Amino acid sequence: MSEPVVLVAFGDMLRVPVNVPKNQPRSLEQAKAHGADVRPIASPMEAAAIARNHPSRSVVFFVAGFETTLAPVAALIKQGLPKNLLLLVAGRLTWPAVAMLLQSERPGFNALIAPGHVATVMGPEEWEFVVRDHHMPAAIGGFTSESLLAATYSTLRQIVDGRAFLDNCYGESVRPGGNPTARRCIAETMQVVDAEWRGIGTISKSGFQLRPEYAAHDARLQFPAGADEARPRRGEMPPGCDCARVILGKVLPTDCRLYGSACTPDTAIGPCMVSDEGACHVWWSAGHRSNARSRATTSGSGRIAART
Repeated sequence: MSEPVVLVAFGDMLRVPVNVPKNQPRSLEQAKAHGADVRPIASPMEAAAIARNHPSRSVVFFVAGFETTLAPVAALIKQGLPKNLLLLVAGRLTWPAVAMLLQSERPGFNALIAPGHVATVMGPEEWEFVVRDHHMPAAIGGFTSESLLAATYSTLRQIVDGRAFLDNCYGESVRPGGNPTARRCIAETMQVVDAEWRGIGTISKSGFQLRPEYAAHDARLQFPAGADEARPRRGEMPPGCDCARVILGKVLPTDCRLYGSACTPDTAIGPCMVSDEGACHVWWSAGHRSNARSRATTSGSGRIAART
């Protein structure tokens, strides 16, 4: 018997497909169409409000995202959660994934533009290993065109000069040490664990989970029947989807045989096409509409910079 729960998640997560038989809903959006009580939210505060408005029902908040998403969720936990609000935490740290790429034989890029929103929370120091351990040019860029241009120029200048350093090109938001309050909230409510990255595998110390003292709000503990181990194809990309290799910098979005045909923003098959920030969606929005399987695949050495 299914649990009478309300499931809330940030809007873009509703369209992410999973690996289940075709006769079953393959996304939260499809589950909602089949009658499930699934609601998109834009803020963790909305999850708490929904829980308070439905005190007789369990409300499960699917917490997917990186450090910038976990910070406001952690702040909400510190304020006190309604008893019926459960958290399904699928948070990830950014830098361990980049470290894994740099430790591979062919990283797929030779300079890094690190995410300014993550550095705003966690501090620029997290990215010093790129230069220190791998002698790779690096710059921190924000979401403004000026900041991105400055970060791109910086990495190109470093390559031309043969001098690698970490350049903070988002100084209006990124400060040494990051945001102390946000970091403290995360540390007091979450613990860092090994985590699986879809299509890539397990990356050591790259995920968040609730601390034991918040077990009463841990959806995985309260609904053990929905544990990941019950899904035999968990962690896999949909058949034919190359999102994992796109994320790893091994192929371009247009090298995927589904890109532009079966997979478009309106009919997204892989997570890289679902989100506005996904690599495939970005390429599509920039006008790259054709599948490039018939052309030679661009080698990793031809790419100048990759942004996480």
